[in-house]
Amino acid sequence: MDVIRAADGQMVTSDMLSRWCEALDKDEWPQGEHSVGEAISGRPPLSAEGSAVLSVKVSPAMKRAIENKAKSEGVTTSDFVRSMLASSLVGKG
Repeated sequence: MDVIRAADGQMVTSDMLSRWCEALDKDEWPQGEHSVGEAISGRPPLSAEGSAVLSVKVSPAMKRAIENKAKSEGVTTSDFVRSMLASSLVGKG
């Protein structure tokens, strides 16, 4: 990762990220930087178009299998199912 563009348009380099991490690890603001607001808790939206609920009935055994697989991969059941659906759709081209 050489350069990325931040949401505000600022170009951010790997070197900048390293300096910021070093400063923040010491509980300091990086030189020349400042807070632009409060930290926001919570997960960002899944997409710009929002989200919709999809209700699917599965057997109790399949539900447990999905939950166990998601847990073993360290993700939520919803994230696991979304990933599986996306992979299936992309795979079908």
